[in-house]
Amino acid sequence: MQRLDANTTVRELLTAFPQSFDVLAAHGRCADCKDDPPPVPLRHFAQKHCDGDLPGLLAELDAVIQR
Repeated sequence: MQRLDANTTVRELLTAFPQSFDVLAAHGRCADCKDDPPPVPLRHFAQKHCDGDLPGLLAELDAVIQR
């Protein structure tokens, strides 16, 4: 997978980096979606769950992925 960006889908993210689920869950992602992540872009997730703070969300995800 290439670097995360606004167009990376939640499904792509969780398939490649399952450890990133906790970051999404902390922002309101429901546990039911863990088994069947939606194909929505991170841009949409940030707008809905992070007050539009896409750069902040990407930074949090990058930190978890780099561990």
